[in-house]
Amino acid sequence: MRPELDFRTLRSQIEAATWVPDFSTLYRRAGRVRMRDRMAVLGALLGTLGVLAPVALAGIFGRPAPAVLGPNPDLSGAYDPGPSVTPSATGRFPSTITVLAAAGDLPDPVAAVDVCVEVPQARRCSLQVTTLGGATGRRTPYVLDALRASPLDKISNVQLTRIATGTYMLSGEVSGGSRSCVQFRLTDDTQTQMSAQTGSPVIGPSEHLPLGGSDRAVQLVQYGDLFGVRGTDGALSLVGQPPMARRTVLNGLPAGIGWWVAGVDLHTGAPAVSVSVDQGQHWTASTLDAPPGIDVPTVVTLDGHNAWAFVRYTRAIRFFRTSDGGANWREVRTPIELPASLKTLENHPFGALVRPDRSVLLWLQADTETIFLESNDGEHFGAVAGPGGAIAPVDNGYASLGDPAQVSTDAHAWQEAALSATVLPN
Repeated sequence: MRPELDFRTLRSQIEAATWVPDFSTLYRRAGRVRMRDRMAVLGALLGTLGVLAPVALAGIFGRPAPAVLGPNPDLSGAYDPGPSVTPSATGRFPSTITVLAAAGDLPDPVAAVDVCVEVPQARRCSLQVTTLGGATGRRTPYVLDALRASPLDKISNVQLTRIATGTYMLSGEVSGGSRSCVQFRLTDDTQTQMSAQTGSPVIGPSEHLPLGGSDRAVQLVQYGDLFGVRGTDGALSLVGQPPMARRTVLNGLPAGIGWWVAGVDLHTGAPAVSVSVDQGQHWTASTLDAPPGIDVPTVVTLDGHNAWAFVRYTRAIRFFRTSDGGANWREVRTPIELPASLKTLENHPFGALVRPDRSVLLWLQADTETIFLESNDGEHFGAVAGPGGAIAPVDNGYASLGDPAQVSTDAHAWQEAALSATVLPN
């Protein structure tokens, strides 16, 4: 017999299966949950702000001075902050004067000097020509603001050459470019304030002029053509060219001993020397038996017959002699001993001269000093004391371009020379 259905139980089951919740209650519960989460986030933000705010205020109002750096233990060396230039008590930056070249006659030769205001990252300079000796009492430079287009331009390899009585040529390489020149004449008025000359740019000649035995040769650009300079009026003349590349006229040699030019062989690039005793009409060209060096040879002579040619390499100097005016050269096998501290000869200015007593003097500018080497027989060189800077031959003596500048009649005994007035660059 089939049991009776329990309608009450069945009704309860059906109502439980089909029950719909009260959504208003669910909305209230969800709102309470969202509010609780927002209050938790706000509490976290307030806590973070409470920690960071004192640190930020201390950084703004209590910032300490920068710490002084000391040695770096990882590099095992002392910390070097590098040079710094600060204004003086008057608010001006310090100035420097560097003698770059000299020419003329003792006791008062003229000098090319670079006058600079040492402003950090904006060094301003003016290339000027003034008297080295000061005996004339001149109060202004002969030439002011020469060669540079801007006082910020860098200048190098400055040369000053007397090409006629009272007439000079000033040249240099500006900002790594080719050589540029100006020609100027000295004025005789030393008692009144004179307006400095800027000099006029030199333009190459277009014709051949008659030249004499004491007339000199000049170049207007580095390794460029040679031109003769007539001593009576300073006019330039076309001349024959020596058969060599990288031609470099040797300045500072006595007038009347011919034109001497250093360079390299056109075919092999080996160092070479050319000589002309007739103002460029004919040349005697000789190639030295040596591989190419750092630059063209440095050649010196006193009488035009006995001469020396020095060829520099990275760590050595080879040199040659001639006793017949450059027609034949022989290498001197005696090595020139260089200081062990000198790691390379590249980018170090080098020069040589023959003294009146026939001894030969070399100078080499190292990183911190000028090194002098002397030979009494022209074969063996040893280190000697020197005047302290590069040496420039003048017409009847020598000028040392160190600080302070010095002059000498024999390149043995030196006396300090004062510069006449210079002008600070604008």
